[in-house]
Amino acid sequence: MKKIMLSLIVYAAACIAVLLIPASEGYNTVGWKLLVGQVYAIPAFIIALLILLYLDRKHTKSSTA
Repeated sequence: MKKIMLSLIVYAAACIAVLLIPASEGYNTVGWKLLVGQVYAIPAFIIALLILLYLDRKHTKSSTA
């Protein structure tokens, strides 16, 4: 559960960062920024989750050995 929560925090941080970045004139709405922000937020979520799962697996193997 801790791994998912940390990954969701990374996802939320990416979404918030996208909202703060200025956009061009026609695309400066919250909905459009969030839609385009998914391009960055979803891979960030997946990468964070994979890294945390790898570190947990590595830690589990070393503690059982």
